[in-house]
Amino acid sequence: MNGKRPSPPGVEGLLHYFASPHDPVQQGQATPALPSEVDLVPLMPDQFMYALNYQRNTLFMAHGFARVLGYPDHEMDFASVFDYIHPDDAAAVTAIVEPAVKQAIQESRIVPFASVMSVDYHIRNANGTYIKILRQVTALEIEPLTGRMISTLSICKDISNIKQSNVIGWQGFGPGIEHMDMSDLVGSHPNVLYRPSPRELEILALIALGKSSKLIAAELDIRVHTVNTHRKDLLQRTGLKNTAQIIRQAHNHNWH
Repeated sequence: MNGKRPSPPGVEGLLHYFASPHDPVQQGQATPALPSEVDLVPLMPDQFMYALNYQRNTLFMAHGFARVLGYPDHEMDFASVFDYIHPDDAAAVTAIVEPAVKQAIQESRIVPFASVMSVDYHIRNANGTYIKILRQVTALEIEPLTGRMISTLSICKDISNIKQSNVIGWQGFGPGIEHMDMSDLVGSHPNVLYRPSPRELEILALIALGKSSKLIAAELDIRVHTVNTHRKDLLQRTGLKNTAQIIRQAHNHNWH
């Protein structure tokens, strides 16, 4: 035994597929067949996943849709994953995701599986009803020379039994998106609620103890400027006026 833990069934095949060049899909053509290993990727019964190429506006991988939503995986395409969003949620979801994607395509600091955007919303089942999902999306392919994002991987989970409200929650953290300006979001979409990132929650907990930015920076071994930027982001993204209001909201919404 060499002590190396084996990868779950199908993961190595999926990663090999992601790392391999894909033939471009022309408008009107079917999505190319995927290797059988994709079907073996371990997902929970309430999860589905897909990959989008934003340079070509194509979906090149779908897995789990049939089990969770009732749509055959091979019938999914780039447009359908957006068309199935509930009409009442669509504008807000677009307002959250679109600027993040634009910034990721232009940004050279995006890190796959470290730069993450999360958003929850309602999506239509094949039977016409809606369920609430949590979608976590990260960069998948990065241009070697520019560092800009080519494609994304989204992993979605049915959270209908956990969250049933009409509030749309979102979060963005990691290199390239953690300080993204979303100041227009709160005023335009009052049903949207920002949930702080783990680092922001860490800083907020220290603020609640009455510690200054200088003391917080020393304790977390980060710059004072970084602490102040996180404080500014929290105010901007929540639409609140001061840290006292943020602390109150953290208590009301059980942020921890």
